[in-house]
Amino acid sequence: MKVSTLNGGKHQLLDVRAQVRFTASGSNISQDGMLGIALHPELNMGTGNDKVFVAWCYDSVGLRRVRIVRYDFNRNVPSLTNPLVIMRGLHGSNDHNAGKLMIGNFGTAITPNYKLVYSCGDRGANQFSNACDSIESQYIPSLADVMAGNIRRYNGKILRMNLDGSIPTDNPMINGSRTHVYSFGHRNPQGLYFERDNNNNIVPGGKLYSSEMGPASNDEVNMIESGKNYGWPRVSGKQDNNWYKYYKWAGTSGCSSYGGECSNNQVINGLLESSFSSPVYANPMFDLYPGTPPGGTACNYLEYPTIAPSSIVHYPYGLKIPGWENSLLVTTLKTGAMYRLKLNASGDGPLSVADSVIQYFRETSALNRYRDIALGRDGITIYLLTDSVGGTSGPTAGMNGGITDRGSILEYRYTGAVLSLPVNPLFVNNEKRMLRMYPNPASKVLFIETNSNVAKPIFYQIFDMSGRPVLSGTSTRDKTALNVEKLLPGVYTVRMFNGRDVMIQTEKMIIQR
Repeated sequence: MKVSTLNGGKHQLLDVRAQVRFTASGSNISQDGMLGIALHPELNMGTGNDKVFVAWCYDSVGLRRVRIVRYDFNRNVPSLTNPLVIMRGLHGSNDHNAGKLMIGNFGTAITPNYKLVYSCGDRGANQFSNACDSIESQYIPSLADVMAGNIRRYNGKILRMNLDGSIPTDNPMINGSRTHVYSFGHRNPQGLYFERDNNNNIVPGGKLYSSEMGPASNDEVNMIESGKNYGWPRVSGKQDNNWYKYYKWAGTSGCSSYGGECSNNQVINGLLESSFSSPVYANPMFDLYPGTPPGGTACNYLEYPTIAPSSIVHYPYGLKIPGWENSLLVTTLKTGAMYRLKLNASGDGPLSVADSVIQYFRETSALNRYRDIALGRDGITIYLLTDSVGGTSGPTAGMNGGITDRGSILEYRYTGAVLSLPVNPLFVNNEKRMLRMYPNPASKVLFIETNSNVAKPIFYQIFDMSGRPVLSGTSTRDKTALNVEKLLPGVYTVRMFNGRDVMIQTEKMIIQR
């Protein structure tokens, strides 16, 4: 679905309902169905990379599985066409599928190296209706297993793949095998996001952040690094022996009568976190609310010190909302709120201040579950996607009542003073009037495209890195093709003015051959 941020209008791009396995019983739904979506960073830039990636659960001979499909984006219709399955057979579940898709640039600005990252949850193993299933998060499949199609042990992992689904040659070697596994030891990492720059573009070689749901305590925010082990199920949150213990229900005679995360079996007989050791273990950046919930089988999930983080974005703008620069924004299901997590200057840990975690958008008169988050191009608008029901599987099953904004996109806009200088009233910054320049990098032809309501003629100037003008001209068209074949490879600055001699945009351009 394509949704207009101007008026909320919707246009359906794809209908795969007949192929998707979505489990519903009355007002209760499970955590299968449609999962992640990722847009190629060069979508609509004229580089031939108009690709969209989608993940969903499907039925495979009565078994719940997950596939990742690549589509071409047809801008003229618009629609998604030419499906190509790049991965199939991932083990799905009614619980903890995670299922987030994200594309990052593991190369440079001049030579991008795009990879697709996908988060696999632990399938809700060892708890509730799946208590008799073993958690696979610490087990690494061999390459022979993967080549044979046995990818059950991809559960509890973050996978990294080429855009055709193949295994990158620079993926980490873990326990002697190089597979799609990029990191392991995960529970339910529903949030994935790559570091962005001040223009909200993906940072080449930038950090990968993840938000992950804990059990009765210890929700996590991690910086995902190649080959690292994040501890689950032996460690939840930081390895501090605070409360959590691991008890293996799977394989016991009592697994079918699972006693819960606060049962005496788990609290008393479970393994301490200090009993776990891994040479590649990594503590989370943020261990959110690692308190001790009430013990005993009467433990109420609403009393757990967890917020159920569902998605995460990196807020990169330095001249927008005061104090928000270099922060992570995390949405929650359980508390119906958004949290802002302040990062240190290097972005690899929390800022050491008392209020490094701040809650926003918690409306006491409303009950919502915030499933996903997106930032507007202006840096001051935040869009939150809500669930359509109040509960899914596990302890919230059947809790459908009270949801205020079911299946909605909510818009929150900052209305205070921003940190940037005042904008010239003639400056073209309306989304209807945005100017686009593509492809970038370019080799022979550079396109400059504006909407028809931008005052013409457009005047453009191109400068090399020494500030010397190398190309200039005017155009009365909405789309102009510039011949840049004679420019030497390198980085250039492009300045563009509208017909009122107001500078409407300055961009960096790369000539690459």
